[in-house]
Amino acid sequence: MSDDKKSKGNVKRSDAASARVTWQLIEHALACELLGRIYLFGPPGVGKTYAAYVYGRTERELYACTLTQETPAAELRGTYLPQGDTLAWHDGPVVRAMKEGARLVLNELSHASDDALAFLYPVLEHPETARITLPTGETVRPAQGFHVVVTDNLAPDGLPPALRDRFDALLEICEPHPSALARLSEPLREAARRSFSLGDDRRVSVRSWLTLDRVRHVLGLEAACLVVFGAERGSQIFDALVLAVVK
Repeated sequence: MSDDKKSKGNVKRSDAASARVTWQLIEHALACELLGRIYLFGPPGVGKTYAAYVYGRTERELYACTLTQETPAAELRGTYLPQGDTLAWHDGPVVRAMKEGARLVLNELSHASDDALAFLYPVLEHPETARITLPTGETVRPAQGFHVVVTDNLAPDGLPPALRDRFDALLEICEPHPSALARLSEPLREAARRSFSLGDDRRVSVRSWLTLDRVRHVLGLEAACLVVFGAERGSQIFDALVLAVVK
């Protein structure tokens, strides 16, 4: 292969590697009825959960679960609860979302227990094959409109291949939504925008920037930095903001 061809191939690969998913595309994906299982991932504080709660098909009830190693499948599916002298079955959030054709948001799927993951496999199937049978004997199939949005800090690479393959869309969010940045005062807005080009250990979430912007008007900038970020990091951020002439 000639050097020119190698060079052109490298340019194409470089361009692909530097491509970024835009917020406009994310909003369109969340509104698209053909995408039933969407995985949003990226660093903390860029608005993944907010997007899952607000954008797209949210006209019906929305059900959300944050998963941990301690979350049992029963918490998602439902359980029997005392009702008078008997026990009555109560659907969990996943079952209610399926029955109502609603949006189900699963936060931190990568932290889910094996028990919860095993339960979610059939839930995340395509509508034609998705179904779960409850302890009551009832078999639940997803009603029209049911869809799942997963949010996670980690890319889906660490998920079991069979689970990862169930998602119709894998969208990485690298920067906060422009409307979130617009809520910041101008000096902090630029500092926040620059911080998202830093490494994970130095990046500041837009959530923290918004808190700082509110608190600094009461405590002053230096004290607000110390309160929001802690003494060591707060001092570093304060020094950087002073150099940027934030008042």
